[in-house]
Amino acid sequence: MFHLLHDSKGAQVLHTALGSGLELLYLSPLVASFPDQPIRGGIPLMFPQFGDSGPLRKHGFVRDLQWTLVDEREDAVSKNISYFLDIKATDFPEWPFDASLQLNASVGSASFTIELSILNSGNENFSFTGGFHPYFAISSRKDIQVNGLEVLSFRDSFPGENAYVLNGDGLVERQYMGDAEIQFYNGSHWLKLTSSGFDSWMVWNPGSAGATKISDLPDADWDKFICIEPIVLAKPIFLEQGKTFNARLTVSAIDPLKS
Repeated sequence: MFHLLHDSKGAQVLHTALGSGLELLYLSPLVASFPDQPIRGGIPLMFPQFGDSGPLRKHGFVRDLQWTLVDEREDAVSKNISYFLDIKATDFPEWPFDASLQLNASVGSASFTIELSILNSGNENFSFTGGFHPYFAISSRKDIQVNGLEVLSFRDSFPGENAYVLNGDGLVERQYMGDAEIQFYNGSHWLKLTSSGFDSWMVWNPGSAGATKISDLPDADWDKFICIEPIVLAKPIFLEQGKTFNARLTVSAIDPLKS
């Protein structure tokens, strides 16, 4: 049976499984030992900044905040949650704008969808980057495949001869500019990833050496996940007052008999 576990900190989806029982996400077993840090795993939300692309803290601040759960329901075909966050211009001097965020997530027998809505509720226009940071569970990096992104131009955060060896044990951090449907093999199942509202995909894994520098991640667990992130980064979103930005990520199981 499908399930959807979540936390009000960051409105973060922690675990979700399709009706077949297929778990989609990785969550670090060390999360409870680091309650003051962002939750490592699941699907963090990055806003109003992706990574170190601006002057704010890495990946912004909404993943650290307590959101309000406004709806949670389950029936025979799906489970759904909805969270809300209201940001006031006086809350963060480094980002003095008003914004209302809503996050919805739904899982059913064969697909999972997470949606983000951002309303500029103030009197000033603002720009932002960010997106979803899903940690997809895998059997091992040596087993996975990520198809569909090869048609897009890309940029490696750390260029070099071995900048992107997906099935190796080194750091990978590559931004693919543009939208594309992804066929993702997690080591046991094929999944289809589609998005809307974003301008890039980021593929990230710290590798074996990088994992030893991440306190809330067991050293060997670098080989248990890959982050395939739909993001806004190539061109920041300029959101006028009263306007709303909408984005979505859908993960669907691919029937091997039809692929």
